[in-house]
Amino acid sequence: MKLIDETVVKLAEAFQLPERIFKIDDLPWVPFDKNHTCYFKPLRFDLSTGTWIYLFKIKSNQVLGKHRHTGGSVIGYNIQGKWRYEGRDWAATPGTFIYEPPGDIHTLTTEVEEVLTLFILGGALQYFDDNDEITGQDDIFTVLQKYKDFCAQNNIQENHELIY
Repeated sequence: MKLIDETVVKLAEAFQLPERIFKIDDLPWVPFDKNHTCYFKPLRFDLSTGTWIYLFKIKSNQVLGKHRHTGGSVIGYNIQGKWRYEGRDWAATPGTFIYEPPGDIHTLTTEVEEVLTLFILGGALQYFDDNDEITGQDDIFTVLQKYKDFCAQNNIQENHELIY
């Protein structure tokens, strides 16, 4: 039995991903939207699962248009500021944990303080107009491209440790 245990351990070690350690302060704030009302700091792009992790910063007194998360849940942890979804009876303040099931449609609003939230997302983020028609979409690939484009335009070295 010991031989099987050693073989399993060696096999697991052969396929295990290495640790990824980096300083968040060394990563850029990348504009998420064209209006520069929100920014993201990428932390991980998991291309095998479609999961993307980032710090999300939203300027004060903003309304992020109606959107829906598809294909995966959203997990968030609010670090700074206060935000809510229109029509909901809760607000995310520092220390709030958020879980959103796939398919939920909402409009995010911020208050007087800039917001900083850690998000873990899977699937796509679809945007809607006032007639509930889809006007655009982001997913791991479009967000990764935003990061790559921003780095190229600003002569910033991409951190390849974020992509695995």
